[in-house]
Amino acid sequence: MASERQPNLIIVEDEEALAQGLRFNLERKGYLVEVATDGEQALVALEKGRFDLVILDVRLPEMDGFEVCTELRRRNDFTPVLMLTARSQPDDVVFGLRCGADDYVVKPFDLAELLARVEVLLRRTQWTEENGNRPSQEIVPPRLEFGDYWVDFSSWQAKTRQGVVELSQKEMEVMRIFAERPNEVISRRQLLARVWDLPNHPNTRVVDNVIVVLRKAFEESAWRPRHIHSVRGVGYRFVP
Repeated sequence: MASERQPNLIIVEDEEALAQGLRFNLERKGYLVEVATDGEQALVALEKGRFDLVILDVRLPEMDGFEVCTELRRRNDFTPVLMLTARSQPDDVVFGLRCGADDYVVKPFDLAELLARVEVLLRRTQWTEENGNRPSQEIVPPRLEFGDYWVDFSSWQAKTRQGVVELSQKEMEVMRIFAERPNEVISRRQLLARVWDLPNHPNTRVVDNVIVVLRKAFEESAWRPRHIHSVRGVGYRFVP
């Protein structure tokens, strides 16, 4: 990391062996790490201190990870959240992203992949702090309007089928790329490179999951989309 300040992470995980294993490996990377064993403890810690990233398990006692993430966003706390889940069903992943998670890793996970995702989220947080904006390679209007909907890139708000809501970081960055390149075919690999900073990663499912969320927000029918079209075997095309 280019920043002189050590990134401060919190792991929210009730499995002690996993939590301590993660803590050990993250501290070896030079991060400051705290551990919370349940959702309430995590929310108290996040209210009192400043963290650069939350590694949040879905299956927690009393208050699950979805509830923790939802409460965090309700408080207008947009600390990046990397969700750990043993659930492989797409609906569970989509629900986590809809609650405000920025990324996810499915258990059992590869440690190198998790560490790479942590580094990407921290790098984006650092970039935002230093530049006061979100990364973008092109200049786009502060507000994208299409059909009955709009996306405001300065406030992270969007008018959706569910009303005006806050988009997650990943959702906003995908929409920014769509705004930069309307009517063009954008491959999953390109989206992985720009939004997740993983240009050579073999798993493009994370891209498709964010698209599912965006279609639920902006399309009357996911099967006959008006704005976010699939291009078989390649990626997506956004039609304003």
